[in-house]
Amino acid sequence: MSEQSHRAIGFGRGVLVLGAMAVVVGLAALPGLPHPEASAADPDTGAVVVTPVQGPSWLHHLGLQVADTRMGEMGGTGLAPVTSRREPTLGGGAEGGFRGAMHRFLNYFNSDRAKANRAFNATFELTGADLYRLNCRSCHGPDGRGAPPEISSLLDPVRATTVAGIQQQMAAKGRTIPDALAKQLAAQAERDIRDRLRNGGKKMPPFRHLRGDEIEALLGYLGHLAGVPGGDRAGMLVPQSAARVGEHVVKGTCHICHDATGPGGRQAGMMSGLIPSLQSFPHDYSLNAVIHQVESGSSRMMGMMGGGMMGGGGMMGSGSRETMPALPYFTEEEVAAAYFYLSEFPPEP
Repeated sequence: MSEQSHRAIGFGRGVLVLGAMAVVVGLAALPGLPHPEASAADPDTGAVVVTPVQGPSWLHHLGLQVADTRMGEMGGTGLAPVTSRREPTLGGGAEGGFRGAMHRFLNYFNSDRAKANRAFNATFELTGADLYRLNCRSCHGPDGRGAPPEISSLLDPVRATTVAGIQQQMAAKGRTIPDALAKQLAAQAERDIRDRLRNGGKKMPPFRHLRGDEIEALLGYLGHLAGVPGGDRAGMLVPQSAARVGEHVVKGTCHICHDATGPGGRQAGMMSGLIPSLQSFPHDYSLNAVIHQVESGSSRMMGMMGGGMMGGGGMMGSGSRETMPALPYFTEEEVAAAYFYLSEFPPEP
């Protein structure tokens, strides 16, 4: 296998340091890794829900350039929470939750592909807060306020799903409405949010990869952000796998700017302003470089000075401002899950 096909896995902050058991990944062998009989499955059908990312980026779909929008860059600069958020639980037997699953996957990758596969697809649980961070935060920010008028706040629409919220909004306009009408309007407001998650809106992409239980957990967390009671959804946990976490990162965040398939970046492409496809990541870039880029972002000046991936440019090409926003609120394990998800479930046109 060529030197280009081998990617050594290193980690700057040491979260995934494997000590003497350094892992060298031959990505050409990844498509042959057997897929599981069951992954993070739909609780109603039992069907595997991890699927490849497809189609053009959302910016491509809208006909926007990176400089035209704040979508994808609103996540904030805070580091990924480690002790402040609940780590995924043991769930369906994945020892150590998500972090443990990723450590085992990397440990076994070269020595025992069957064990690596089981680790990558073993189930554990995530919270609505995790799902928000993986899917929503890059546009709506850590507090859900977005960047009006381009990116709407989520808070008032979520408050409008409660009778009290509807009545408060009406009172602010100098109007009062009976409880029965407020209840009817609140139910319609929740239907509208669910429809927006499923089908998107004028500028918001659809999130059809979200399962029903994931939407319930996410709505519970949105209620927390908006200061409304979460009811049965408060603190809800949903089954996931490392592969599924990678899918969330890619479909919920990366696909905003990166087409699923197409040319890679490389130095020449990135210097010309090309945004590399998701398909190119595991073939053109080392995992360590991807982690660094996600944590630090990049700009034209940074790329021209050799600070970008592969020592020759940022992942989102040239521009007058930062072109690849820093996303330090993702953990190294989450970035690694996204990286290997793109290898195991190759993107489709």
